[in-house]
Amino acid sequence: MITAPVKAENAGEFSLGRGILGAVVGAGLGAGLMYGFFELAGFRFPLMGVGIGALAGYGARLLGRGTDTTLGVIAAGLALAANAGTLYLMFGDFVFVNVISLAVGAWFAYRIASG
Repeated sequence: MITAPVKAENAGEFSLGRGILGAVVGAGLGAGLMYGFFELAGFRFPLMGVGIGALAGYGARLLGRGTDTTLGVIAAGLALAANAGTLYLMFGDFVFVNVISLAVGAWFAYRIASG
C-alpha cells in the first residue's frame, strides 16, 4: 500500500497569525504594566507607552518567528490602540501631549516587528 507523503510543518517557519497573537499579548502586557505602575505609584508617566510598543513588536517578532512589514504595521496598530486606551484610563481625557507617546510607541512596534 502506497501512501502520499505527509508534509510536516516547519517549526521555525514564519507565521503571521502567531505574530499577531504575539503583538496582542505584548501590547496587553505592556498596557498592564503601565497601568499597574500608575496605580501603585500614583504617578502618571505617559512615555511608558514606548514600552507598550516595544513589547508589542517584540512579541510579534518572537511568536511570528521572523519579521514582516505587514506584521510591523499590525503590531504598530495594536500598540497604538493599547497605548491610547491605557492613557485614557490614566488621564480620563485625551491630552495632546500624549500624541508623542502614541507615535513613538507605534514606531517602536513597527521597527521591531518589521525588522
